[in-house]
Amino acid sequence: MTTVRTNGLPSETAIADLTAQQQIELLAGQHDITYQTTQLDELADTYSRLSDAEVELDETELLLLELDRAGILTGKDNGLLHLQYLHERK
Repeated sequence: MTTVRTNGLPSETAIADLTAQQQIELLAGQHDITYQTTQLDELADTYSRLSDAEVELDETELLLLELDRAGILTGKDNGLLHLQYLHERK
């Protein structure tokens, strides 16, 4: 039996069994989402740098941002998935 893979994950894998990072990557792959810098992102980076509150998002967090922008996730789901991702990174 051949298993179809999406982003390296077996299609029959239950979402609940995946890490937050795997869920984010899977959703991004299914919806052909990649991170694209916007002018607003550049402005936010400038403000955070000037305020000494610089925040750097990693590749997974940037994908999560794009999933939110595309309307793939609700704000609540985005927040919960991001919280799970941050917890798992520790």
